[in-house]
Amino acid sequence: MQRENHTGFAQILKSLRTGLSQDLRFARRQLARNPGFAITTILTLALGIGATTAVFSVAYGVLIDPFPYKDVNTLATPKLCQPDQPECNWRAYTPEQFLEIASKTDIFNGVTASTVGMVTLTGGPEPERIRGNYITPNTFDVLGVHPVAGRGTTEDDVRPGHEEVALLSYRYWQAHYSGSNAVLGHVLDVDGHPRTIIGVMPPRFLWRGADVYLPIAITNQYEIEGHRYFTLVGRLKPGVTDAQAAVELKPIFDEFSKAAPFLFPKDLRLGILTFPEMFKSNLASTLYLLLGSVFVLLFIACVNVSSLLLARAVNREHEFVVRASIGASRVRLVRQTLTESLLLALAAMPLALGIAYAGLQAMLSIVPRDTIPDEAHVAMNTPVLMASLGVALLTVLIFGLAPAWHSANPRLAAVLNSVRSGGSRAQRRLLSGFVITEIALSLALLMLAGLMIRSLVAVESVPVPFPPDRTLMMGLPLDNTRYPTPDSQTGFSRQLLDRVRTLPGVQDATIDAAYPFMDIDAERVQIPGQPVDKRVISLHLTDPNYLDISGLKLTAGHFLDEREISAKAHDAVVSQNFVQRYFNGASPLGRTIALPEFKADGKTALGQTPFTIVGVVTDMPFFIGFHENFPHVFLPYTVAPGNAGTLVVSTSLPADSLLNPVRQAVYAIDKDQPIVDAMSMRQMLDMYGYAGARFAFVLFGTFAGAALVLSLVGIYGVLSFITSQRTQEIGIRMALGASRSDVMWMVLRQAALLAALGVAVGLPLAFFAGRFAKDQLVQTSQHDPVSMAIAVCILPLLAIIGTLMPARRAAAIDPARALRAE
Repeated sequence: MQRENHTGFAQILKSLRTGLSQDLRFARRQLARNPGFAITTILTLALGIGATTAVFSVAYGVLIDPFPYKDVNTLATPKLCQPDQPECNWRAYTPEQFLEIASKTDIFNGVTASTVGMVTLTGGPEPERIRGNYITPNTFDVLGVHPVAGRGTTEDDVRPGHEEVALLSYRYWQAHYSGSNAVLGHVLDVDGHPRTIIGVMPPRFLWRGADVYLPIAITNQYEIEGHRYFTLVGRLKPGVTDAQAAVELKPIFDEFSKAAPFLFPKDLRLGILTFPEMFKSNLASTLYLLLGSVFVLLFIACVNVSSLLLARAVNREHEFVVRASIGASRVRLVRQTLTESLLLALAAMPLALGIAYAGLQAMLSIVPRDTIPDEAHVAMNTPVLMASLGVALLTVLIFGLAPAWHSANPRLAAVLNSVRSGGSRAQRRLLSGFVITEIALSLALLMLAGLMIRSLVAVESVPVPFPPDRTLMMGLPLDNTRYPTPDSQTGFSRQLLDRVRTLPGVQDATIDAAYPFMDIDAERVQIPGQPVDKRVISLHLTDPNYLDISGLKLTAGHFLDEREISAKAHDAVVSQNFVQRYFNGASPLGRTIALPEFKADGKTALGQTPFTIVGVVTDMPFFIGFHENFPHVFLPYTVAPGNAGTLVVSTSLPADSLLNPVRQAVYAIDKDQPIVDAMSMRQMLDMYGYAGARFAFVLFGTFAGAALVLSLVGIYGVLSFITSQRTQEIGIRMALGASRSDVMWMVLRQAALLAALGVAVGLPLAFFAGRFAKDQLVQTSQHDPVSMAIAVCILPLLAIIGTLMPARRAAAIDPARALRAE
């Protein structure tokens, strides 16, 4: 009995394979007879699937699998929620606070501390400034990642008297040591401390973006290796809940609140924040919007293909009637039609993957810097390829069903009357519905593209106070071991400014606490007799030359002068918006302010030491990357010379051409002084200021353009088919006296009606899309009327363009031939 069942099953499988083979051969012959249809369908599918695959590749690497750590969702840190903040966050802790959390909670299996910062490597041809990560020795065990060469760290490595050790990131190892294992045992001079290299981490291990990992012991010292705050990450014990964590953390944070109520307010709610939430990509919201947009594009492509398949099925209705009349079952007819759709999808896959690869490389080339996790690996990997194949098959299944169902239900009356069917009214309405759908979805994408264009225009229209192509900037962090006193730090800055100002092509030079306009040294202000303001201002440590270089204008008092620089005077110049915020527009001259968190020597806060306001300048233009227009305070750099680590050079030549002379001027003073982020203002704007808006504009603009092309093809295809099916009707109209212009107007009117219906359906979708995009917009309303008006005007025009050729063909019909046609 079992043998008979097995034989029967084998026969069924053989029959299915034979039938599928026959269907594939037949489908191939049918498509070869109509290459125009096949090529159009394949290109449409390839564009939709390829674009979807490219965006999904980025989303998978950034949102789904960005971290290479073991059980990454069990890595967590305390979550801090405040009523006046929209999102919960996390913070870094002092060594004492870290030890309190680690020793007094039972929610973690292991707890690590780390802090990142720039470290200086010396002893080579040039001093090098790289990103270092000071870590506790259990970090690699807690994260579940181990070196690919050498060994990991142990507690012995941080015991007093033990030689200091370091581990390299894979990318630094490859770039500087060509992947040689001979690097193990090599000694690096890190910030004046010799450290022996004991290991190399895996390629995707870029914990906090570091180039070198430096084990340390966490003790109750005020600071460790010059760092005061450390990030806590622990491995949660199984079953630990948010509520349980809150209960254990509350007594600890109550103590923190007593010591620092400003940092840990009493109404703080606690919980657990997982590792992916801690380090989520700055590109996440844009990627979610991109995923939605690309699926809309895919849907447009699929609607286009479905309309082409349905039109083809109507044209082949005579064939299917004949096949049904000689015994073909509905299942066989559906299978045959779906087989053709499957063959088209499979033929489109190689081209789709090519488009996806090219699109992915293009996307990665314009991704804004520092917006995705360092560990994220974005590529067309196995999960992405399987998802692409699934999309292709799903496309065939869903959007091939309507044509397949039509093919399986031929109208026998058409054959009995020996008349080729032009499709029923319901079928023509379905095709018209496809056109309306494409126009509506295209309107939503076009609206998004318009909003991104408006945002980009707003970003690039912001005035820049420094001439972008004539301003050179670089960071010069002074090492405390070589420049331990304020006098030595001031001496370096004076020498540097004197040397740079004499270079050919240099108009002027100054220094600052941060890169001006694009970055801020944030501090809080206290007005005497008032509490410390929670808001921050931008602090500048500079000299008199800053005023001329920046283009700011003095409106009251005087700017910083040489006397104040030499005397290290506690005088301050403020911006007009500072006066408005803290003095309600009244004259601030002679008034004093305090910067309670400002540390002149990097360690000791000045507390209530007052600064007297001696001048007011115009506001700095609002940098578009900030969420608010910060007030500005200018102090003599000699008050805290170690904090004034940015050189700003105004040039009469292209800024890039002076990079090497300025670099040599630095090395002439100190050959071991590192230089970081040396670039022109233009380069910095392109890298950090405009990159996000340009990224959004390019991608959404590309999707909108692709949607318009697909819509044009769909409108042309559907209107061509519908018009061709009305040949006899048009012939009769012309025989009764209708002119060619009447016929053209009849076809164009039909297209205009479909376009109007598409716009009417698409308007709510466009407003809905704008609502989702509001976080990506800059100085642009999500319901921007200009973007909406342009989108609404473009699509009817597109419909008319797509209908011109079918309309002209209809007007050229010979009435006599049309009436004699079958």
